[in-house]
Amino acid sequence: MTTDVQAKDAHFAAEMSPDVNAEKIGSVYAEALFGAADNDLSRVREILNEFHEFIQEVLDAYPAFETLLSSRLVPSEEKLGILERTFRKSASPLFLDFLRVLARHERLDCLRAIYSQANQLYDKLGGRVRVEITTATALTPATLEKLTEGLRGKFQGELLVSCKVDPDTIGGLIVRVGDTIYDGSIATQLDNLRRNIVKNYAPSNH
Repeated sequence: MTTDVQAKDAHFAAEMSPDVNAEKIGSVYAEALFGAADNDLSRVREILNEFHEFIQEVLDAYPAFETLLSSRLVPSEEKLGILERTFRKSASPLFLDFLRVLARHERLDCLRAIYSQANQLYDKLGGRVRVEITTATALTPATLEKLTEGLRGKFQGELLVSCKVDPDTIGGLIVRVGDTIYDGSIATQLDNLRRNIVKNYAPSNH
């Protein structure tokens, strides 16, 4: 049954061109969720924690259930019934109401996009800036602190720094701030140099 739903949904998606993308939908509903919590960051944090548990313990753990919720072939009234029976006792009233709204508007397929946008909005309202630092080898605590101090001088707000090791980063580092990437790796510098050489010194066909 699940395979049939997935196949038919794929066919449905191929024939329909969505008017808005998942990111924009996520942003709209994330703002609605914040409004329902009166933009109180402590209440929003509680809801986001519950949202995270829902994704991790329900959607990730039971892919078939996520397929069911996302399917346009399952009537919204049936989805509402499923949500009521499954989460009435475990979910908070606010979060369950939010799931009901998504079901009525056929947006349960955008749960992950909404969660992502909600976290970004939470960081923005709380003055938080997420920074991901990628290096070829692990940074020492002293190096990380020095680098973080340098970044604090460039960005306003509280920095939430995470580190990632990627052996393909040949020296230097790559810093991602939100959706912006500041790539200072040697590998990238060498690639840029190669591109410039090819562009400026390649033989002309004329």
